[in-house]
Amino acid sequence: MPGPMLPRVSNEELMMADEDVLTELTSDGVLIVTLNRPEMMNALGGGIPAGIQDAAARANRDDDVRAIVFTGAGRGFCAGADLSGGGPARGGAARGRSRIVDKRGPAATVLALAACNVPLIGAINGAAAGAGFGFSLSMDVRIASTKARMGTIFIRRGIGPDWGTSYWLPRLVGIPKAYELLYSGELLDAEAALAVGLVNRVVPHDKLLEEAVGYASMIASGPSIAYTYTRRAMMQSSLNSLDEQLVLEWTQQTELLATDDAREGFKAFLERRDPVFSR
Repeated sequence: MPGPMLPRVSNEELMMADEDVLTELTSDGVLIVTLNRPEMMNALGGGIPAGIQDAAARANRDDDVRAIVFTGAGRGFCAGADLSGGGPARGGAARGRSRIVDKRGPAATVLALAACNVPLIGAINGAAAGAGFGFSLSMDVRIASTKARMGTIFIRRGIGPDWGTSYWLPRLVGIPKAYELLYSGELLDAEAALAVGLVNRVVPHDKLLEEAVGYASMIASGPSIAYTYTRRAMMQSSLNSLDEQLVLEWTQQTELLATDDAREGFKAFLERRDPVFSR
């Protein structure tokens, strides 16, 4: 199931991304992506969107990348939109219907994450608010530090949800709770976020990256094609009927059963040992 066709990131955007998004590939295939505008609480401006898109694209073309961990430098994970230019308060609001279908803006980043072929892990180290909250919801698994804060806050600015928030939020917490969070704009602490299902676990702040990378390393040691197919199936599940999803699952399964990893998995089971999947 190929991902959506997305516009290419320009060379100028990539040059800016080199400063605003730091990447490190571990020896076992975990790409650590750090949003690096700490003075702006990693707001989604500068080269950050391009850097996020480039990381997702890199994973799709580089077999050495087997999982991605996203985190933020400094006190924030991602504080949302970059309002350093004033935004609507200075008359900066975009006008016209063309923006609705503009795939060069936030939509391109959200779609790039959805089309990524490897598992995405969010290491939520601080505030994930507004658009940054929406960005965090694009992760497959979110691990929060005790200092994490998460919330929509859109309504407190007189606007509605963006960055895929209205798509992902009800799928994570249910429609009634999603309405409540969107209507209140409440910022939840880590334990409250865990209680409603926004994060998978909460860990001590100084252990966050270790825990997130450790989890991603577990994935990286596994059957990479099966992880890719699993992620694609999950992405498609909310769009398909049950019949369509069953066809998708079995189509994937027949392909996976022919892989070396599947042969190793079944052989290891019969020999009562841990499997050693291909790299």
